[in-house]
Amino acid sequence: MRIMRIFLTILFILFYFQFQTKADDVSEFEIDGLSIGESALSHFSEKEIFEARDESYKDKEFITKTLFPKRPSSYEMYQITYKGLDKKKKLHGINGVIAFPKNINECKKLMKEISSELSALFPFTEKKDWGKYDFSEGHYFPITFTFKDNSRAMVACYDWNKESGVIDSLKLSLYSGDYRKYLAKQKQ
Repeated sequence: MRIMRIFLTILFILFYFQFQTKADDVSEFEIDGLSIGESALSHFSEKEIFEARDESYKDKEFITKTLFPKRPSSYEMYQITYKGLDKKKKLHGINGVIAFPKNINECKKLMKEISSELSALFPFTEKKDWGKYDFSEGHYFPITFTFKDNSRAMVACYDWNKESGVIDSLKLSLYSGDYRKYLAKQKQ
């Protein structure tokens, strides 16, 4: 019996590491069952997506919608992104969002824990802790994991200015390489 248990443990470890070495892009991972490359329509109806809050850039090349979980979840909301002209609404961006009202230190603590887990999940990515990154309505603390195909996973705490009216939050994000290129163009 003990030999069989050792054999099964070794077999599990071999398959685990084999899977890890083949993870070349972020589409092999999920946030609450949502993954890059699948249709948003597998999780949300056309009506739910249409009625969701739109947070897209003006050009609408990519559409970003904020939706709320239908079932119990670790996240209070999702932000999903798909190409504007794509009728199938193939996901290019997914954010799981957890609010941290007036508690950025607790957010950072959870962010570090998640970062450690992501480091174990994504051992062959380029990890970067960006430190404090300022933007017009506050600042955030991103830690990114970039894959060979330019897709990315990120965990970040957002510390918003009081004037913005936005609650501080943690976001766990997955982005396709195409969406990252688009975002880079928007910041120029």
